[in-house]
Amino acid sequence: MSRFLLIFAFAAATSCVALAQAPSRFSASIDNFGRHSYAVELRDGKLVYSDATPKSVAQPITITPSPEQWHEFRRALDGIGVWAWHERYMPNEPVFDGTSWSLSVRYPDRSLVTGGGNCYPDAQGAPTGVALRTPAFRRFEAAVEALLGGRSFRSVDDAATR
Repeated sequence: MSRFLLIFAFAAATSCVALAQAPSRFSASIDNFGRHSYAVELRDGKLVYSDATPKSVAQPITITPSPEQWHEFRRALDGIGVWAWHERYMPNEPVFDGTSWSLSVRYPDRSLVTGGGNCYPDAQGAPTGVALRTPAFRRFEAAVEALLGGRSFRSVDDAATR
């Protein structure tokens, strides 16, 4: 019986460590056509973040999230249900400007590559077919912002009203 408890305790501790660690791959971007563009990429254990506008050149900054921030980020991804998101999200009607976005993330137990243009996943990961951000996508943006220590990572309209 004690051998079972030891194995169970080890498995539980291992899964908690996996949730707290930084992913082996992470990049995300939001490009608001003709307005703000945000990008973040994991490089050598640190995040390289940039925020650019048509009138400014991005000056990338390096951010080192704490283990707790990484843990909260993974909890947020799991809570949002990003693992059910589709590979591509496109609107039902063509939109020639607007917002494009991407996410690529890999953990030991899960990975995802997804993105879209003027279309976002709903709470179950299904495409909405319209250019309105969903609560699930807004939660994703907020999770990235928390990982970035509060720096903006969302649409210009949302950033302007904060």
